[in-house]
Amino acid sequence: MKVIAEKPWEYRIESRGDEVKAIILNGTSAIYITEALLSAEEIRLLKQDKSNADRIIETIKKDRSRSLPR
Repeated sequence: MKVIAEKPWEYRIESRGDEVKAIILNGTSAIYITEALLSAEEIRLLKQDKSNADRIIETIKKDRSRSLPR
């Protein structure tokens, strides 16, 4: 696992092989509330500029259908 982008207590974006995953944390308890795979476009945006991570995370938060089953 390699951490690509992280905002402590809020989110972490990590890669494992070909898979890139966003993990959104609860904040107060550091328990994740959402885990979602990133699309090819989102991965491309991250590679261009790590500051795109906040925008990607907000998009995932708005689209709850992207959450992976726990």
